[in-house]
Amino acid sequence: MAGTPLEFLVSACLLPSVREKYSSSFDLLEIPEALRIDESLGPHGTVFFREYHGQKYNDRWSEQMGGSALGTELSSEMVRLIEDFRKIDIDWVSGHLVGKRVSEVSFDLQCWLRSFRDREPLALSLGISDGELRRAEKLIGEGFGLTDRILCNGDFYPRNLIKTERRMVVVDWGYWPGNRACFIDHMPNVVAFAFVHMWNNDEWQKKFLDGVLAVSGVNLNDLRRAILIKAFEQASFWKNLPILLPPQLLHFRMALEDRLPLS
Repeated sequence: MAGTPLEFLVSACLLPSVREKYSSSFDLLEIPEALRIDESLGPHGTVFFREYHGQKYNDRWSEQMGGSALGTELSSEMVRLIEDFRKIDIDWVSGHLVGKRVSEVSFDLQCWLRSFRDREPLALSLGISDGELRRAEKLIGEGFGLTDRILCNGDFYPRNLIKTERRMVVVDWGYWPGNRACFIDHMPNVVAFAFVHMWNNDEWQKKFLDGVLAVSGVNLNDLRRAILIKAFEQASFWKNLPILLPPQLLHFRMALEDRLPLS
């Protein structure tokens, strides 16, 4: 069942169009195939997807241990998936039947900065100092050097992947109001979302960032900005979970102090 009307429209209308137009050009990515649509089932409608058999990772990524059980598995595959997502023309998406709705809720940096300032009391309560907030705001406010935006599932980390014999299916196309997870986002932000979810696995994070830097054209400061953004969003999201909050604060400071795990 779709959690929001936008999720339903994306799954029922946009994904089938992406699958039809781009599947042959993807190196690794598989867009899940919608088999049946029932607009009367559930509060917003239900899309029934094909069942995919393969390696799933929802039992190897957990809220208790993060990504520690994965070794470096999927780090290179997820770089390839991001490169496949970049093949989807955002102008084409915007011109799609539901593209305007999707574009209206894409990540907006200035909107995020206003939200960041408004959440200063929350940030201070999490243990981020006033000086750290000012430094983070200055760095992020300089904007992304690589302005590419990409369409993705909005929740891009290993638990939402299924590895088949030749492809990687990206599932769980979900939307939350705000700027934590968006269907359309800046490419460095998509990288950062995966990075911060793989807490407790330094080797995975290192290999992943090395791979991104090697092929994407993104620069290190863009990665720092994005990790600051997504680590703060995850810290806010997980603020009441004592296991999950400290790693996100660590990521926030790691990016702020320019000490990302790189070769």
